[in-house]
Amino acid sequence: MMKPPFKAARFFRNWWSLVTVLVSLVFIFILLTKNSHNKKVESIFRPGFSIGINQQMKLKRPIAVAGKLACIHPKLELWDKVYAQVFHHVPAIKCGASDWLYVDNGTFHVQEFLLTKHSTIHCKFAKLIRMSDLDTKVGDYIKITFTKTFKTFKMDHDFYKVLCEAANKTYDNVHAGVVLSERHKKHQKHTKSGKDGQFNVLMIGLDSLSHMTYMRKLPKTYKYFTRVLNGVVLDGYNIVGDGTPQALIPILTGKTELELPRTLKRLRNAPYVDVYPMIWKNFTKKGYVTAWAEDNPFIGTFTYRMTGFKQPPVNHYMRPFYVWSESHENRKHKKLCLGDKRRTRVYLNWLRDVFIAYTNKPKWVFGFHSEVSHGDNNLVETADEDLTETLKFLKEAHYLDKTILILMSDHGARFESLREQVQGKQEERLPFFGIYVPKMFKSKYPKAYNNLKINAERLCSPFDVYPTFVDILNANFSTGGLGDIRQRSISLFQEIPKERTCDHAGIEDHWCACLDWDPLPLNDSNATQASKALVEEINKWTSPQRKLCRELHLQNIKFASKLMHSQNMLKFKQSSDLDGYKADLSGHTKVAYELYQIQITTMPGYGHFEATLKHDLKSNKFIISLDDVSRTNKYGDDPHCIYENHEELRKYCYCKDKKSI
Repeated sequence: MMKPPFKAARFFRNWWSLVTVLVSLVFIFILLTKNSHNKKVESIFRPGFSIGINQQMKLKRPIAVAGKLACIHPKLELWDKVYAQVFHHVPAIKCGASDWLYVDNGTFHVQEFLLTKHSTIHCKFAKLIRMSDLDTKVGDYIKITFTKTFKTFKMDHDFYKVLCEAANKTYDNVHAGVVLSERHKKHQKHTKSGKDGQFNVLMIGLDSLSHMTYMRKLPKTYKYFTRVLNGVVLDGYNIVGDGTPQALIPILTGKTELELPRTLKRLRNAPYVDVYPMIWKNFTKKGYVTAWAEDNPFIGTFTYRMTGFKQPPVNHYMRPFYVWSESHENRKHKKLCLGDKRRTRVYLNWLRDVFIAYTNKPKWVFGFHSEVSHGDNNLVETADEDLTETLKFLKEAHYLDKTILILMSDHGARFESLREQVQGKQEERLPFFGIYVPKMFKSKYPKAYNNLKINAERLCSPFDVYPTFVDILNANFSTGGLGDIRQRSISLFQEIPKERTCDHAGIEDHWCACLDWDPLPLNDSNATQASKALVEEINKWTSPQRKLCRELHLQNIKFASKLMHSQNMLKFKQSSDLDGYKADLSGHTKVAYELYQIQITTMPGYGHFEATLKHDLKSNKFIISLDDVSRTNKYGDDPHCIYENHEELRKYCYCKDKKSI
């Protein structure tokens, strides 16, 4: 009689066990699906491969919130205490006696003062011939005698060794110029200055200069570029790796070194760098004249670790000149001089000469100079006048009328004394990058120009320069809308989304200079202290008008957050491998200050204020700048009593003759 109930009980127990198993399986399936989904989402927002991947702990990063600027870059001080100690004035370099000859538009000219002293000057000219990227030879000498009626010698090669004598005096130097290549010579007279919408490109680079150091040590250049040329400076231009190759390779190819064929010298049978898809190849195919100059050849971007180029990579290649000069000429002259010219002037003159030689051809020209900035940023001050004068010449001679000009650096200084400071690490990650576009561009492509100006405050990287070159090459400026945040590279003529983070841009955590948001409870002691400090500062600003303006009081704190430095950036010590791919995160950088962002309301008047404050940890004081305070609601006629005479106080003043609210 008891069997049926027993069978039923066993049945229900088995049934319940089965349900439990099924529910567990469903739960596991959901977790796996969710995890898989997260990986897919991550792969969407981190396209491509980036240098220096760190597989250690996953740290909190800025979160993309629609319509809100995701990457907040630090506001750095131009003359921070540490930088004031490191930097010093360097007097102008005077190179001495005048050269006997000079080059102008592919022609040697004898200095007039020599011909007044000597009736004849006997010279020998030999071409500097490129044998490889590591070897330059002197060709056969040809003899030329200059007189008062024979004063010039037409070059048929870009670089020459010159020896002269007159009345027991001798002259020994090398000279650089630009001679029309055979390929372009026959087309020069019949070619207009580029097709309609076709712009020249000139990019002038200096090694190891942060955005701030460019302003510190090249003030004339910076002033001329920003105020006279109205160039756009990218405040959020962030490096993507360690060293010059990791800065220039993405600019020139749109890829990282690891995404390209391996061209390292130490690898057996490694190909030459010729295999790289350099953007100058695309410009050459479109009929552009291309030129590339880089000094300090024995630490060259493509020859220090890499195999270099088998064939000259561009129409005009200055490397043979520098290979010979570095080995045989520089030590004969004063420091940083070559004859009567500073070596920066020789470099800039050669870039200029490409424009003079090819007046009627579109040009893509890139020069990168490191001698005066790589080892000591102070020396770059000696290049300020030369660079400013070069920009003036290009403008006044109207070469900039159809030229997009870029002034840039690869990364900030990496000196140990600076890397130990937070600002030093931030500056290393934020090199200078500025773009000038001519009036013709602004009027014809206003949307693209407006996007460029917007991008001055957005997160940018070397990856973005490559598609910008592609747009210039194809004259593709009219479609400039919002860039695709899923793409690692976005043309600077498209608007870079506010929501872009370092993850989107392919920038690894230890290279990212963006500050991370850390929301604080409204009753946090530092939030309260910062809010009170803000109100106190506002009252200081209005105190000279206290007879007219009421003193404000803190009503409440609406929002508070701390802007945190990336922990991996603070831990970064140096690259731990030969090629700069892996990060040594064993460092311990001391943080001297913290940044807070707060939103408060004040009484009387119910004013809404938002501000960023710097908290000096040593003095425990909050530092506030007037420029960093915003009024976020309308003040109406609250400041009517000072409205005309004290415009700067309008958003802070609540007039005493108004009734308190």
